[in-house]
Amino acid sequence: MELMDIVIFVSSFSKDKVIYFKNNFLQGYVSSEEYYESPKYSSPVMFETENFLDMWNYVLDEIGRSFTFYFDNDNNQFCPKAAIQINNDGSICLVLSVDSEYSDEYQSKLKSAFPNDDCIVSYSYFMPFSREDFKKNLN
Repeated sequence: MELMDIVIFVSSFSKDKVIYFKNNFLQGYVSSEEYYESPKYSSPVMFETENFLDMWNYVLDEIGRSFTFYFDNDNNQFCPKAAIQINNDGSICLVLSVDSEYSDEYQSKLKSAFPNDDCIVSYSYFMPFSREDFKKNLN
């Protein structure tokens, strides 16, 4: 199976969109991490926990708390992976990694759910870390 990433890029912080995506597209998914720290891979660490909900609430509580959540769903053979990335500038990437044979179907679902946001489909798209980075990568 060849996976394609379908990425919805939300240019400004929207807690509602993140929660909507998680509730409506990530049913049955589990976090692929057991330990969370923010900021990731840099110092000083402002927040750390082993509890997904604690990190989820921390990141969504305030703009500027960046973090990337990775999810797996072993029971969904057509869309086994997903991610939510929240950037320092408040921009957001909502990602489904789908079997390429079903990419049109999932792309349509995401575009319908997020009609005012950009949608990118790619085999190897790197999630942008800001609005500026997103615009630069479109060229």
